[in-house]
Amino acid sequence: MKKLSCFLCGLIITFCISSNVYSQELTTEQRGKITSEISTAFQKSIQAAENLDAKLLAGCVDDSLQAGFIVGGIFFASFKEVMADFEKKAVGCKSQDLNVVNQRITVLGEDRALLVATGDYSLYLEDGRTLTGRFAWTIVYSKVKGEWKIIHSHM
Repeated sequence: MKKLSCFLCGLIITFCISSNVYSQELTTEQRGKITSEISTAFQKSIQAAENLDAKLLAGCVDDSLQAGFIVGGIFFASFKEVMADFEKKAVGCKSQDLNVVNQRITVLGEDRALLVATGDYSLYLEDGRTLTGRFAWTIVYSKVKGEWKIIHSHM
């Protein structure tokens, strides 16, 4: 019984030490820098979406983790599937304006961040019509080879 108690105490102490070793404490300056970098990365993807630029949009994403994407309530297992859907739905569209009304960036670590945003869109069609509506997005960013990339989104 005494050996079991010593073993459990040792296990608990090891767990506590291990969890402290791997925790990430970021300074206010580090969080500010990451927030600024995420904001810049997000603006790049907004520009790509406004111009319906599939190549630039794809350059904002890293799908190596295969986290999946949700667009309009539909689950896509890969970003390749998202892009196929995007290109099909972009037929007949000229451009769009995205007006971000609310945006919050939460830094999760030195290489992970979460962005949530809501706003309004205007989609301009080639036939002269304009479709308007609201959007809500949750985007997970990860630093991949020194660049912030989208690894998951729920739109």
